[in-house]
Amino acid sequence: MKKFKQAAALSIATVILFTNAWAEANNSVDSSNADINPASTAGVFSAVSAMELTAGDNSLVYESADVTIVAATTDQVEPDLEDEYDAWSDKLMADVDEYLYIRAEADGDAEVIGKLRAGDVATLIDVFDGWYEIESGNAHGFVSADFCVTGIDAYELAIDVCNSYATTDVAGLRIRSEASEDAKILKVVSKGTKLTVNSEAEEVDGWVAVTDGSTTGYVKAEYVQVDMATGEAITVEEEAEAKAAAEAAAQAAKEQAAAAAATKQAVISSADDVALLAAIIQIEAGNEPYEGQVAVGAVVMNRVCSGSYANTVSGVIFAKGQFSTSRMSTVLSNGPKASCVQAAQEAIAGSDPTGGLTHFRRAGSKEGLVIGNHVFY
Repeated sequence: MKKFKQAAALSIATVILFTNAWAEANNSVDSSNADINPASTAGVFSAVSAMELTAGDNSLVYESADVTIVAATTDQVEPDLEDEYDAWSDKLMADVDEYLYIRAEADGDAEVIGKLRAGDVATLIDVFDGWYEIESGNAHGFVSADFCVTGIDAYELAIDVCNSYATTDVAGLRIRSEASEDAKILKVVSKGTKLTVNSEAEEVDGWVAVTDGSTTGYVKAEYVQVDMATGEAITVEEEAEAKAAAEAAAQAAKEQAAAAAATKQAVISSADDVALLAAIIQIEAGNEPYEGQVAVGAVVMNRVCSGSYANTVSGVIFAKGQFSTSRMSTVLSNGPKASCVQAAQEAIAGSDPTGGLTHFRRAGSKEGLVIGNHVFY
């Protein structure tokens, strides 16, 4: 509710009037009638207890945990900000797509000491002519007022640009398919789990739309704490350190990939023709009947002997776009299956169920000699 600070005299008068009205109304009610609702008499809803003064449109509202009394007023009283807005009274955000420079002095030519990025929140320290002095993270400096919003505007910008998350306050919180206790339970999450708030979903009073991994649904609002994922400014030094760390990580990943590739190549290079052929037979036809395994090996050997392809087993197997070789080093390291090794030996020795064919693919995709699940042509 929106609280307001003024109207002390009016509040006293109104309380007196409505207390009397309530008393008169209740004195006129037949207490033997159990269906009588005191809230319907004389505009009084129930007894006043621990009243809180609040404002509606052209009215005063006294409210407690179990009471609401409404009194008409002649003047509209300006309300204070909502509690969540109050927390943002000294906050500032840069209304930019990427970032706003933070400078050492209130001057456009002053040294840049950091960046206030989109989604970062700063504390407003002081106001100068066209400049704000701010603190955010480890950055303390000045930003141009032309590109900033403060207070309520900063809060509303944060709602637009920052993701929100709901942290579960209880163990075993259920995510349901719809905002209803009768809806299907999609997932149960543990206490302290952070769920992403789904801002695109329909808002339902008492429920929060959330996403957890691939699961999207609703949780009871009373069991979660919703917060915005705001950021802090970054200093020039912090940005440089982050960049250096990212470059180092990228270089390490590159070196690791190169080492892995070298290891794979070493495994492949050390393998003889039988091992290479057995490995490709396992990759292409490991689950095929034995005759189909020999047939795949024969296709490789027919290419080696044709004069139209590379004249080595390795050259034929690793020709670009011909065979699936991504698992080759793994199969070689673990050792091909015995049936595939035997099929490779037979194919090298001249066994050929295909009768000289040089291609194969999944059966049904082309006319040809079908063996198992492959068609040879």
